[in-house]
Amino acid sequence: MTKAIAIGMLGLALAANTAAAQTAVEQAQILRDFQRSVVDYTERDTCLPFPEAVSAAAPASRIFTLPVAMVFRQLIAQALTAPDGAAIGAPATHRAVATLPFPATELYDFPKRLDDALPLLPAPLEYRLIDHDLVIRDAEADVIVAVLRDAIGTVTTRR
Repeated sequence: MTKAIAIGMLGLALAANTAAAQTAVEQAQILRDFQRSVVDYTERDTCLPFPEAVSAAAPASRIFTLPVAMVFRQLIAQALTAPDGAAIGAPATHRAVATLPFPATELYDFPKRLDDALPLLPAPLEYRLIDHDLVIRDAEADVIVAVLRDAIGTVTTRR
């Protein structure tokens, strides 16, 4: 019975992309875990002798865990409720896939209000948008490190 309840709760958390962290302390811990994950990625992958070693054959990093995804969606939603109401993003011609090269046709400037709302990334990582997905891109290796699907939800996008 307990296992069924736990599975049901997990299903609810997955279905409700707007679930909130319980406390500021919990949210801060989740963001510290995120920071640790991206630092681990940069330390691990900068030790590789060849940047092309980061490829589709390599396993994708677990950066956007469920708790991190929930907090990021909250931060993004708060940033998108800014009074200027300007749309962000651009319709994509590619689907973002972790460990694959970043599509050059999707290389747009990242919106400042989102950049200000999200945690800083260590070099050479940067945030990008592909359609409604938030992407972490390794600018040196030109590869997608992690993808948060539907990060900006149903907000209208335009160039």
